[in-house]
Amino acid sequence: MYRQSLSGSRINEDGLGLHGHSAWVIDGATGLSTEQLTKGGSDAAWLAGVIGETLERLASEDCLGAEGLRRLESEVQRRFEAVTAHLPGHHVHHTPSACLGLIQAREAEAGKLMVKGFFLGDVVALVPREHGIVRWTDERAKPFERKTLAALEAGGHELGQMPEAVRRQILENRTKLNQPDGYWVVSPSLPWVGRELRFEAQIQVGEVIVLATDGFMRLVDVFSAYTDRSLHAALAEGRGEELIEELRALERGDLRSGDYPRVKTHDDATVLVIAAETSG
Repeated sequence: MYRQSLSGSRINEDGLGLHGHSAWVIDGATGLSTEQLTKGGSDAAWLAGVIGETLERLASEDCLGAEGLRRLESEVQRRFEAVTAHLPGHHVHHTPSACLGLIQAREAEAGKLMVKGFFLGDVVALVPREHGIVRWTDERAKPFERKTLAALEAGGHELGQMPEAVRRQILENRTKLNQPDGYWVVSPSLPWVGRELRFEAQIQVGEVIVLATDGFMRLVDVFSAYTDRSLHAALAEGRGEELIEELRALERGDLRSGDYPRVKTHDDATVLVIAAETSG
């Protein structure tokens, strides 16, 4: 129905895809290395691309879900080791990582669909249920995000600048990446399979599901311009481009991030709106 992925700065580190029974969104994060480790536009963009390519291939083989995630982990690790083989040893917390939201729809009884979700990190699915719109996501990183926001200076910061206190906090947060007492994401250097959060729901054929990265979900979570329900309704009505323009206008209206605290003034924003069907 609608798909859009816009960069917040020079390079878009998000990704999205739709193939057959499966759809996904990816939100890449570059590590804190002082040098680039891969040959992509950035390390995070490289990783998002590898994840997207691999998911596309696995979906074409109808091999996603738990087994597909195992194959994805192996492929990401193999590709990263190959592209960084010429480099000296690098700290695992300097490598890129990515949040991933993957959904699959299969035919169920009485004209319904069984939708299953697999989530690592704060990407989001908005799924219709009998009592309203339900959010599927992974909030295990939220305590660490709150520490990062607390490190922001009062009154905001200069456009494109990261305060040193924020950088230190992000580096500290990275020590909890893919750790039992931390948070979980797709990583090319640390195992993650089996740590994804899983969801499932039965919905009617043709009902609208939204997949989005946190950059797009700022409309709800940062600017409070929408609720999950009203955002889902606006996207179902075909107002995707209008929402993107509204998001960017809200960001431009607070360039120092003083009124609406956030590390990046503009973030990559990705949204995929689909009408769930039994086949692609």
